[in-house]
Amino acid sequence: MPDDNIRVSLSRDLTLFDITMIGLAGMIGAGIFALTGIATGIAGPAVMLAFLLNGVVATFTGLAYAELGSAMPEAGGSYLWVREGMGNHLGFLSGWVDWAAHTIACALYAVTFGAFFSELIVNFLGYEQFDQGLLIKLSALVIVSLMALINFIGAKESGRLGGFVTLFKIAILVVFAGFGIYKTITQPDWTFSFFSDPSFAPNGFIGILVAMGLTFIAFEGYEIIVQSGEEVKRPEHNIPKAVLISLWTAVIIYIIVAFALIGSIETSVPNWIYLGELGEFSMIRVANQIVSFGSVLILVGGFVSTISAMNATVYSSSRVAFALGRIGFLPNSLSTINEKRRTPHFAILFSYLIIASMALLPIETVASAANVMFLILFILVNAVLIILRFRRPDLKRAFKMPFAPYLPLVAIVVQIFIGYYMVTEIENTAFVVAVTVLWVILGSFIYLSYSEKELKKRALVSRKKMYERKPAREEGYKILIPVKDEESAFKLASFARSVAKEKDGTILFLSVITLPEQTPFSAADEYLPEKQEFIHRLMDSVDVPAGGIIKVSRSAPDTIMDTVEEEKSNMLVMGWRGRTFRQDVVLGSTIDPLLLKAPCDVVVARFEADREWKDMKNILLPTAGGPHAILAAEMASSLARKENGIVTMLNVASSDEYRKGATKAFQGVSTHLSGVETESKFIVGDDAVSVIAEEAKNHDVIFLGATTRPFLKNFLRGVFPEQVIRGTDKTVIMTRRWVKFRDMLKKKV
Repeated sequence: MPDDNIRVSLSRDLTLFDITMIGLAGMIGAGIFALTGIATGIAGPAVMLAFLLNGVVATFTGLAYAELGSAMPEAGGSYLWVREGMGNHLGFLSGWVDWAAHTIACALYAVTFGAFFSELIVNFLGYEQFDQGLLIKLSALVIVSLMALINFIGAKESGRLGGFVTLFKIAILVVFAGFGIYKTITQPDWTFSFFSDPSFAPNGFIGILVAMGLTFIAFEGYEIIVQSGEEVKRPEHNIPKAVLISLWTAVIIYIIVAFALIGSIETSVPNWIYLGELGEFSMIRVANQIVSFGSVLILVGGFVSTISAMNATVYSSSRVAFALGRIGFLPNSLSTINEKRRTPHFAILFSYLIIASMALLPIETVASAANVMFLILFILVNAVLIILRFRRPDLKRAFKMPFAPYLPLVAIVVQIFIGYYMVTEIENTAFVVAVTVLWVILGSFIYLSYSEKELKKRALVSRKKMYERKPAREEGYKILIPVKDEESAFKLASFARSVAKEKDGTILFLSVITLPEQTPFSAADEYLPEKQEFIHRLMDSVDVPAGGIIKVSRSAPDTIMDTVEEEKSNMLVMGWRGRTFRQDVVLGSTIDPLLLKAPCDVVVARFEADREWKDMKNILLPTAGGPHAILAAEMASSLARKENGIVTMLNVASSDEYRKGATKAFQGVSTHLSGVETESKFIVGDDAVSVIAEEAKNHDVIFLGATTRPFLKNFLRGVFPEQVIRGTDKTVIMTRRWVKFRDMLKKKV
């Protein structure tokens, strides 16, 4: 995961073939050489089905990666997406888990190298006096140390060499599988009985799930494809294709290799049992039965695969640590660059220490630990896809995952099952569970004790609190009002007062003095007395507990967002003066990001000119149901009770056949209008905007939260409410409810 604070101009030179090779390089590695035999001993011949199902589940997550990568191609990958959708804490934990996943994966490659090296020394060269278990650990430590040194020096594998290595690995496996399949089907008494002794799935579906969990790491190479997005030609087309092509090429290779292993060898016990007993040595020790010099072929392929994979994962894991340090989540020393070598030496060192520690463990334990970490990461990615579909419909998605949120939900559930059965059925996985839990707990401790404080400290560089007066009562419902000009500020205060009265809440006024980067914060001192007097007059204008804050910053929306989070505001109320001339924003550069991302309910008000906020008795509530319409109904209800007014619910449809849906929408919001006089109108019309604007002539205020599609998608398209505002000069109150994740699962996103 490269540093997401560095913006580099990258040329889009990578073709579909290039990134397909990148994906295959990550998938055709130690997994197939070392884990196939172990997985076969667990699932039996059904290991082929386990590989197939892993391909299906990995496809779901791969498509999620493709969508999120096309929407947010900036460096940072999964960490960036989770941070955007779930906040800093889970964003940090995703990066923290990503670091663990890559380091433990590297340890798996090291242990596999050690197993192959020990086999070469003990059985091929005849040094049987050596303890093979000890030799595995020593050689794993030596090769990891060498790879860390190479990364420190800064040596890289060129793209052309990487492609050659990948094709070489594939060629070895295809040749091996080809001879194995030929030998299987040319046996005189060949039948599928080889694959049903005593049954196709001797350990049942649980055995298949365990095998899926153990080998899941073999199908995570698509992550690397998406991380290359900024360098890919036509990424919206090529990335999804590369994900699917590389993934299913790997799945087919895994299946045919397993078929060849199970069907072509001759043993006195069922072949799958024999392969399981051989464990990580299975391919080497049976290869000569399949093809002449097969063991040498597999040894060479294993060495090439593991060394290439270790070099890549030492690099990637250290860059994860580097990025976390650069951002402020981890100590800044991890982002230190060696002046001579231009490499992040501390990040490489700490990654190396984790890799070396894990490399001392048995291969099943290392594989399980790596898989659990990747499963956690992939579950977060699938969850954040659902969240961002709902909360960030504004994102330009060059590729969209089909059948969302259903496929991501299926992927989450299946991955939870895979992880559960893997850690409960494989021996010695209590250690894996302990490591995972402790790693997550340690990550949360680091975030809460260091990262959160460090982020706030860094934020002070770009914003500063100049004045604060807390409300007399701080508990209860909290409304934050950013204020700028006096005309709208007092109207916003009057509007928020009715909501605060209804909810027994408090109001906090926020004034932000924005200065350019080159201007020192001290320049804001001259504005402070005027801003204080303004804030005090606003506080005095409302008869509810009120307070005020004055801040100086480089970015108004960032400062408002920080204040929402610091004060734990329940509602953000903002004023809007009208359409801007900028084409890159909808309501404005300050309102747009807050409307989309603020973790609370948001209300945006466009007030009628030359009219005070009073005598708002006739209230129009266009509605088609949904959480945003419910918030609009709650706001309308508060005002109607204060003014003894009437709320008119309006639904506009293209034909009378939608009348039942309108009735249902009216029923949905009417429960939030109890104690208020209401009436309902269903109007057939081709242009809903014109109908609403015409109806608005007979009303004092319009509350807009009505939509059958995600509100913000319509909002940013200018359908609701911006087009309605063009057609009327009346006051329009626009609402956006902050929808929690559990509520999203109830809706189609």
